[in-house]
Amino acid sequence: MVTIREHRRSDLPQVWTMATLPNVGDTADPLAPLPLPAAAEPPAAFPALACPERLPRGTFLVGDLDGHVVATGGLQDHGDDRAEVVFVRVHPATRRRGIGRRLMTALEQRAAALGYMRTVLNTATNQPEAVAFYRALGYHDVRTETRREWHWTVVHFEKPLLTDSHGTE
Repeated sequence: MVTIREHRRSDLPQVWTMATLPNVGDTADPLAPLPLPAAAEPPAAFPALACPERLPRGTFLVGDLDGHVVATGGLQDHGDDRAEVVFVRVHPATRRRGIGRRLMTALEQRAAALGYMRTVLNTATNQPEAVAFYRALGYHDVRTETRREWHWTVVHFEKPLLTDSHGTE
């Protein structure tokens, strides 16, 4: 069974490897090994993963399956009353088991506990599974962003958080 928990420093080599796995559409390889090989350093594209506990006013969680990192996700302050969800990954061999949904629920609960009213995140249209996943979780499109040099469009999402114990906004 997968446990969603705060990351530990000892998780970071697997977190770094997770961040570099091909994650786009059909390139998400379900045959990627468990456990993942440990990376020696954080990926250059994600320098904040060198020390995720320093995410501004946030947290960093992992999904742990028998001591192996199979999911990652963090929160950081996005100004006003918004927490930004960052670095969400689910190991390709463990997808479609509810792990991502459990991770997102835990992140949203942490955001609410930290006093945030909304969560925001973004993903790209070259990851249609991720776009569909976030919409299924109740995130709504806020805006899109394209650049000539990109081969995709970034979709920015937002979701209001429940604000009381009765499940009402």
